[in-house]
Amino acid sequence: MFKNERLTKILEILQQKRTVSTGDLQESLFVSASTLRRDLLELETMGKIARKFGRVELVKPENVELSYLFREQEHEAEKRKIADTASVFLGDNHAIFVDSSSTASFMANYLTPLRNIIVITNGLRLAVTLDSATNVKTFVTGGRLRTGSGSIVGDAAMDFINSFRADLAIISCVGVTGEGVYMSSETQGSMKRQMMAHADQTILLCDHSKFGVKSYYRLGGIDQLNAIVTDQAPSKTLSRAWQQAGADVLF
Repeated sequence: MFKNERLTKILEILQQKRTVSTGDLQESLFVSASTLRRDLLELETMGKIARKFGRVELVKPENVELSYLFREQEHEAEKRKIADTASVFLGDNHAIFVDSSSTASFMANYLTPLRNIIVITNGLRLAVTLDSATNVKTFVTGGRLRTGSGSIVGDAAMDFINSFRADLAIISCVGVTGEGVYMSSETQGSMKRQMMAHADQTILLCDHSKFGVKSYYRLGGIDQLNAIVTDQAPSKTLSRAWQQAGADVLF
């Protein structure tokens, strides 16, 4: 089992039990004590767990922003499906804001075949992926690199976004309810909000794990979205609330 698979498995176990002994975790993962110790240390550094006297507890996740490398591999299959579904909104001769989220980065393969495309992003990894796409003109914001996120934020990045108008903003989130969209970071949220303000349409990409999740920073209401693209059908209650707010739901 690869490291990111182990980390995901540990979190899945803790989401079910909230607290578990390190001995039980070691047995469930079939790993050595030293390997488990390194994995737990990494999750603790991310702010996802707390280690206490031979047991591990899940930290309440609402206000935690995971590192990009972990987010990129979390729900990867679902994110690829979402990108494929969201590609219906793309077309030639468009200017597009794309945020720095791992979900949005999977749109790169659908951008490169298009003609006369302008992409404005604060995501370093998306920019690097588009580097070889001769038909895509890529603009990358200036500003401060947020450690471990692959994301550029800050006043300089915000000012850069203000210089553009886009046909489409493609963003993600940490949670979405029937009333609004949420982020675990006000700096990341402010960048997305700026993109939304300068785009004709906004498309939200979110996998099913984000349904019903709230965090302390409210990005905006559902009525500010044109569409929500996800990997599986939401509940009837959520779907009804989103559609009543004017957002199309695709999965």
